[in-house]
Amino acid sequence: MLTTHRIALSQLAPLLFGLISISTALASEMQTYSANYSAKFNGMEIEAHHQLTQLDSGQYRQTLKASNILGNINEQADFKLVSSTEVVPINYSYKRSLLGSKRAEKQVFDWSNQLMQYSKKDREVTIPVKPGYLDIITQRLQLRLDLQAGKEHFSYPVISRGKLKLYDYEIVSYGILDTAIGPLNTVQVQRIRKDNKRQTKIWFATDWDYLAVKLELIKDGDSHEMNIINGQVGSQPVRALDTVTEK
Repeated sequence: MLTTHRIALSQLAPLLFGLISISTALASEMQTYSANYSAKFNGMEIEAHHQLTQLDSGQYRQTLKASNILGNINEQADFKLVSSTEVVPINYSYKRSLLGSKRAEKQVFDWSNQLMQYSKKDREVTIPVKPGYLDIITQRLQLRLDLQAGKEHFSYPVISRGKLKLYDYEIVSYGILDTAIGPLNTVQVQRIRKDNKRQTKIWFATDWDYLAVKLELIKDGDSHEMNIINGQVGSQPVRALDTVTEK
């Protein structure tokens, strides 16, 4: 049972939420935000916090934190924004402490040499990268930008745990979602997988910079959800629709 709880918490944080020269391109600003979420995985209450901040360097930092009585997970990604439409990862870190077991890994992108250094304990791997490659956090940020741009099909090369994977998504529907905040206009997006035993669905608030407000994971017939409690985009608290009019 303890192993099951450990797996449940470790699954939560990662699912939340044309480069020429990143050294000379001018980056446009991205809306900062913060949000709190709640979930129940295998009977265990889990709290999660997502935050996007802009650093003094002009880069951005996305942090994801999840915790329960058994431990916590911390993920962080630094990145640049190019021409307001493209996320360029700089580094990514993952730290987990559950039931006395600790795990840490890091990815550092060297775009001048088109390489990425992955490290975990005593293991280090150098991986060649190409423009457009993302990490597990920045692929979700790129998805939000592409949704805002009106795109309908999404495919991202993602380096996760030192391995290259392809993350494909499709839009399922638009509608009003009831949340702890109240009704919100949303778009539902689903990850496309070859394995039909696993499904990942995400609801983004279209009126609030496409902030993720709900995540649903279905694996082997079991369904788990993460739902927003409250959030803020820029300086504005996320508020419910004044009049329930579907978009």
